[in-house]
Amino acid sequence: MNFGSGAELDKFETAMEAIGLAWWWMELPSGVIFFSPNKAKMIGRNPSDFIHYRHFTDLVHPEDYAHIMQDMSDHLDGKKPLYETTYRIKHNDGHYVQFVDRGRIVGKKDGETMVAGFVFDEAEFPLKATAAAQMLY
Repeated sequence: MNFGSGAELDKFETAMEAIGLAWWWMELPSGVIFFSPNKAKMIGRNPSDFIHYRHFTDLVHPEDYAHIMQDMSDHLDGKKPLYETTYRIKHNDGHYVQFVDRGRIVGKKDGETMVAGFVFDEAEFPLKATAAAQMLY
């Protein structure tokens, strides 16, 4: 993404938050992540608590962990054109939120692989997207 100013990025973030969507970027093999603050907000957490992808995957429901890791591995190994998965992730208040996560490799350079995508709360996204669309018309 190339935003000309902080104001443009703020508008983008606000629009995504309005419909319950968040972006993410991961660098491998380091595991460093960058993401929309809304990703952490959707699970009642502080964005500063997340620096490495494991900070998110540690919150994934134990029954979902293996398949999300396999889905990413399949994409990184070229077996799937996209990383697509659903999983439950623990909200700060203790309940689980069902996330849908989609992304793809966006670059490779000097032994690093960059993967980027979007995540949304499966229950909230359709409701917020519909409400936002209705406000436009």
